[in-house]
Amino acid sequence: MGNLFVGINSSILMFFVIAAFSQFYLRKYKPDLFIKYNYIVAAALDGGTQVLVFILTFAVAGGSGKAVPFPTWAGNPDSDLHNIDYCMVNPANDG
Repeated sequence: MGNLFVGINSSILMFFVIAAFSQFYLRKYKPDLFIKYNYIVAAALDGGTQVLVFILTFAVAGGSGKAVPFPTWAGNPDSDLHNIDYCMVNPANDG
């Protein structure tokens, strides 16, 4: 249950960083750049995400019939050893 809609919840930080940069800094200090490029940058980020999800669905996640597991490392921990987002496991759920 530690997973969110895009993957593990560490991706939320990047969403907020990009949003804070574009909606606070550019809008306040560079309004000409904000007006000119914000719409196209948002569309590019959205389109890039959709293309990446499409490719990963077929290349890695088994959309073509064969799933390829990622190697175990810090960004993809072994869920047998600890919780997937490194939070403490709730002992009440072990029953």
